[in-house]
Amino acid sequence: MDRSDQLEDIDLTLPLSGSEGVDINYISRVRTQYLFAQHHALVAQTQFADAKAAALLTLIGLIALRGPLAPYESSGSIFTWIYLACVALCILFALLSVVPRFPSASLRSAMYKADRWSWPGLAADEVTPEAFAGFMQTSEVSQLVHSVARSNVHISRILLRKFFMLRLAFGFAVILLAMTGARLAGLM
Repeated sequence: MDRSDQLEDIDLTLPLSGSEGVDINYISRVRTQYLFAQHHALVAQTQFADAKAAALLTLIGLIALRGPLAPYESSGSIFTWIYLACVALCILFALLSVVPRFPSASLRSAMYKADRWSWPGLAADEVTPEAFAGFMQTSEVSQLVHSVARSNVHISRILLRKFFMLRLAFGFAVILLAMTGARLAGLM
């Protein structure tokens, strides 16, 4: 993180009012409400992705336990190995989408200088309640807007990785369902 990303270095001389003639108090409120609504939407999408992964894990668990392969069946056929590999990969990618990820201590320390909205930035080792309270007491609107905006960008990147892992997990689940259907129909 370079020095220009730090909240203390934000150019506070830039005018907060826009060029549309809107009152400065109103536009500041609109900006912050927009960012907070965006943050809540990103958190809701993250929770939705986790719920999808949990539902997929349940479905794959049921298919694996009650699917076309009985637990005692251990034929070394290629179908069995492909089926078990798909089950394992589906479970792996679903779990990877749910496993919480958080930055290292050094990255959290750097995050605090640019993001005082998200919990990883506030969890940095050198952050004290007094230091954060002091920042909040003297912070400028621009610093708060930058902080929330940066946090939203980081959350959206996490969300993108979650949905990518879910897409892979659902792809393997579709293969599993097709294999289960083919096996139950006697095609394999």
